[in-house]
Amino acid sequence: MVAIAIPITRTQANARRSVPESVAARAPDDPSESLRIEAADITAALSAREVSGATASVRPPLGAGLFPEPLLAEAARLVVRDAFPTPESRAALAITRNSPVSFTVHEDGFTAGYSSNQMTVGLALGAQGIRAGAGDLITPPLNSELVPGAHVYSRHALDVRLVVAGTEQRMLTHGQTVGDVLGQAGMTLQDLDRVTPSVSKPVSAGMTIKVTTVRDTTEAVEEPIEYVSLIQYDSQLATGQRMIAQGGEDGAVHREYRVRSINGQETRRELVSETITPATDEVVSIGTYVRPAPAAVAAAVAAPAAPAPVASVGDMVCSRTLNVYATWYTAASAGGSGITATGTGVYKGIVAVDPRVIPLGTRMYIPGYGYATAADTGGAIRGNHIDLGYGADDVKDWRTRWVDICVL
Repeated sequence: MVAIAIPITRTQANARRSVPESVAARAPDDPSESLRIEAADITAALSAREVSGATASVRPPLGAGLFPEPLLAEAARLVVRDAFPTPESRAALAITRNSPVSFTVHEDGFTAGYSSNQMTVGLALGAQGIRAGAGDLITPPLNSELVPGAHVYSRHALDVRLVVAGTEQRMLTHGQTVGDVLGQAGMTLQDLDRVTPSVSKPVSAGMTIKVTTVRDTTEAVEEPIEYVSLIQYDSQLATGQRMIAQGGEDGAVHREYRVRSINGQETRRELVSETITPATDEVVSIGTYVRPAPAAVAAAVAAPAAPAPVASVGDMVCSRTLNVYATWYTAASAGGSGITATGTGVYKGIVAVDPRVIPLGTRMYIPGYGYATAADTGGAIRGNHIDLGYGADDVKDWRTRWVDICVL
């Protein structure tokens, strides 16, 4: 190996031109700058002698036999061009061997012999037109010294296109088969996945590998069933007294599905099981018991055959008074046809009753509502419970509450 140093000295003291301050001020330990300064001296000498041509003879006073004159002339030309401005200038100072050495290249299974006067493996391969691309495996490394008789192993990476569940990526691989590429990508196949081409297929440059993911999963869905409140009337409880006879609890419908997804998109859903937990309805007891007045009891004992007294409210004479739980409704809220049990429409003055307590057709007066007729029934109207009707355009001014009504 040839190691080159260039200690270019001054020519003649009386012929040397001064070096610009911007050059002289640079660090003297910079090799390129030292070469630049010394070459400037040579250029000054050449100018003083009116010498032209890049290969003019230069005779430094010291070291005259160490360097060939063309090398010194080239150094002078570098200063004129500005140091190392072009590939040609840099190539002029490239370090090479005096004599080429032989080496063997094993490239992707093929073997060939070469010779080169380059100093490193990378330069020697480049001189032979052997590429070393991204991902290629070169042994020994490109920057290692090329020794005589060296064996250089080059294995080029293959560029492949991998598409997994519709998502594409490019890969450089040294894998031998499709399965090797999937392993390099960290892809773990499941039983139902589909691979094109097959995992045993040899890899080739530019190949497209497609993986279709197929997944079967179990999905559980739970839908609540809300409980409802039921009212029952209890003659053992005092009138107007409310008591929760049974607490309410929501139920649920639990369903399990088997779901198939291809590339993350659901394609099939199959019901596997269904379990229903019914809701527990809330039961509210409302008292209807009215204790008889002592005078009425005494009168009954004294004269058991006497007729029942007639009650009165204001100027009205009531056949009886009744404490009831009064709610209100419209044809829309009832959700029916809008026709009552007696064939009328729903409007103010129509009352839904339990016929066992208040017969249909009974006239009554409800304080805060007015005169009304028992003309409708309802599934939730039981016992001392009445529902006051309103038409679509009526003002709904009733507030649900217990009230004493006058049955006419």
